[in-house]
Amino acid sequence: MAIHFRTFEFTDQNYDEVIALLRGNHQINEQNYWVNIEPSVKEDQVHSSSVFWKMFSSRGPIIPKFTWVPSYERKQQIIPTQIGITRPVGTKAVQRLREFEVKIPSEWTVEQDHPKRGIVLSLPSYYSDEEVINLAVGSLRVLSPFDFYGKFLASVTI
Repeated sequence: MAIHFRTFEFTDQNYDEVIALLRGNHQINEQNYWVNIEPSVKEDQVHSSSVFWKMFSSRGPIIPKFTWVPSYERKQQIIPTQIGITRPVGTKAVQRLREFEVKIPSEWTVEQDHPKRGIVLSLPSYYSDEEVINLAVGSLRVLSPFDFYGKFLASVTI
């Protein structure tokens, strides 16, 4: 089955459309729905690196990406909602977020903070959609090497 996306731009001042996407999809039956959020950067700002560098580097992608995957059922077990954040900066990104006062709620579990594979957080059954988007906006501001002036791109599976 082909996966199709809808992409739209939003700002850190108005993210109602993204909140509505999260709110309407807290639990799904299959693992085929997610929302990606990344800084809206111009192509000429992004430099490409060699395949060799990417293969042996301990860094993630140049443009950081925030991914939200709702909880779903697999083999009669509920898999919790998860957040993933890939980024180009090195180790200890969770610590860096805290230093910049980007709040990760205490009820959320940090599963991983790896330089290349990124941050993975598991969320409890009940959580605030606003906290999710605040983390997305805050973490992308801190972890992005680009100026993007509060503009973001959201891609959602449809």
